[in-house]
Amino acid sequence: MPARRRSGRRFEISAQGVYNSVMPNQRGPAGPYNYEGSLKPPLPDAVPKIVKLDRILNRPIASLIVRAALRMDLRPNQLTVAAFVVSAIGASLFVHGTRQGFLLAGLITYSGNLLDAADGMLARTKNLCTRFGAYLDLYLDRLTDFLVFGAMAIGNYRYTGHRLFFFVSLFGLAAYMLQVLLYYLEREYRGLGSASGASGDYRGLVYLGILVFAVFNQLEIVMSILICIPVLNMAYRFIRFWIVERPEEPPQTP
Repeated sequence: MPARRRSGRRFEISAQGVYNSVMPNQRGPAGPYNYEGSLKPPLPDAVPKIVKLDRILNRPIASLIVRAALRMDLRPNQLTVAAFVVSAIGASLFVHGTRQGFLLAGLITYSGNLLDAADGMLARTKNLCTRFGAYLDLYLDRLTDFLVFGAMAIGNYRYTGHRLFFFVSLFGLAAYMLQVLLYYLEREYRGLGSASGASGDYRGLVYLGILVFAVFNQLEIVMSILICIPVLNMAYRFIRFWIVERPEEPPQTP
């Protein structure tokens, strides 16, 4: 795992491209809660400004969870698992295919996302950032996305009866999961050891959007957006990274 030296502290890049500050002993004592210190470093200027809404809207709420977790002496991985369990419960409510179920599912899955945001904030606060924790978070996040997006497709079909949109939604779910796979394959091929750390911020906005559209009973709108984004993103990455900015091959050894 690549690391950078900054002010005597080692910064590791997690599997999600998130900067985790790790003290040398991995388990230093946690002082008074520092909200700014629990956040990831500022995003690069190249990241779209809208991503910063996650830190304006979601992170202050997540900080309340962090404060409660500190009082109960919880560990970051416990919040990670709790986030998955809560989100899975929310996904099961989407499957019911009722307006009331959509509203409850949106609220519960958004709560799960807040727990997911709080686990990293708690880890940075308690100096408990670990490689295992980063990969556990990544692993359960992808399972959560699969369950929630799949449940939305099933629930919307049961509510509307739109068979064609149901099949398009399944294609969108497959495209999303393929996009994630190609993203990490590309980074490994290019030998990239760092990232902007914006993936969690994007994800926070996605679940906030799901909540908003669930409140107004307009799941097909947010699902249409989630279908289009991975398809366009894969086309963009293919053109930019494999045609315009294709990495040079290393010199062949004789």
